[in-house]
Formats: sequence, structure tokens, C-alpha cells
Amino acid sequence: MKIIYLLIQVSLFSIYPAIGQTVSANVLSDVDTSKIYLFYLHGQITIENGKGKSQYFGIYEYQAILDTFSSYGYKVISEPRSESVDESEYAGKVSRQIDTLLKAGVNPAKISVVGASAGAYITIDVALRVKNKNIKYAILGMCWPDTYKSYQGKDLCGNFLSIYESSDPHGSCLQLFEDKHCLTGIREIKLNMNNSHAFLYKPYKEWIYPLVNWINKTN
Repeated sequence: MKIIYLLIQVSLFSIYPAIGQTVSANVLSDVDTSKIYLFYLHGQITIENGKGKSQYFGIYEYQAILDTFSSYGYKVISEPRSESVDESEYAGKVSRQIDTLLKAGVNPAKISVVGASAGAYITIDVALRVKNKNIKYAILGMCWPDTYKSYQGKDLCGNFLSIYESSDPHGSCLQLFEDKHCLTGIREIKLNMNNSHAFLYKPYKEWIYPLVNWINKTN
């Protein structure tokens, strides 16, 4: 499997979203197979009234991120996770929701799971469970230098995008995907925003634009 590495510094992109759509916490019964479904899994922060707050990185604009995704016409599925939520059990829940979409006839290439920080670990867990190489998974600000060791011997299935910020201790995830044989593709984007882990706290165009472009281009 050939790994493609993209080094991108983006600061001048303009994004013009479409009219916003509904965001839900679960897959609804009226599945529209023509739509792109996007699961968003937020970082390890308590969300209240659509926001969270970190003493290190400021306000996590959870609702603004969801609204931005929704504005592109995606069917967005997301919900705040409390500290008591078991991440493994939550990965199982998302996996079952994806199975519901697949059984309803949604093309797997029209299903994307986007995980930020702690949500990225859940995203990888979902990929390990679902085992469909055509579903897309985006991980933001996930990997420490030795993170890949936890996934050695585990074959990841899917089409993957990794995004990280150059000043963030969470760096490249490429080692995570070495010697994996169920990949449709792997791309990685390095941002240079100089705001460390806070890059994923808001719907900055620097990561939203390439992510949306990747989701749309591969459908």
C-alpha cells in the first residue's frame, strides 16, 4: 500500500458553505441514500451549551463545528460525550449506526467518521470494528510518537486522512498505517498555524477546507 504524504500550509483558502442542514445524535429512520453522512467525535472535553473550555487551549466550539459541517449539506451525526462514557462502548454504538446506514443502502464511500483528539482514538476503534475499506475516517491531532505501537498487529480498514498541526505535540500518524493491508488510501496534512492542539477547537478553514475537499472528492 503506497502511503501519500501531503505537506500543506493553508491560509488563503476561502470557503463558501451552502445552506445548513439538521444535526442529529443518532441515525434517523428516514435514511436518504443520496446524502453524505458525517459522524463527528469531539475531543476529551465536557460540552455544555454547545461549547467546552480548556485551560490550555481556550473554547472548544463544538456547535460551530457541527454547524459548519452541516452547512455543506452533510447529514451530521454527533452528540456530546460525558466523562462517564466508556469510549469502547461508544465506538460500538457508532459502529452499529454505520451498519444501519449500510443496511439501508448507503454507499460506504458516502460515510465519513471525523474524530478530534480523543475522538480520533474512538474513530480508529470504529474502523477496527466495521472493517469496510471504502468508509472514510479522518483523525485530527491524535498521535504521540509511540501511539502506533498500540495498533501493531491490528489491521485497519478504510480510507484515511490524518491532519495535525506542526506546533502540536500530537504529530504525524503515518506509522500507524504501516503494514496495514485493508486500506483504500492514506493521506496526511501538516498545518502550520502555530496554535498547537487548539487548531481543532474551532472550524478553522485551514483544516475544514482540505477535509471537506477530501470527503467530496472521494465520493
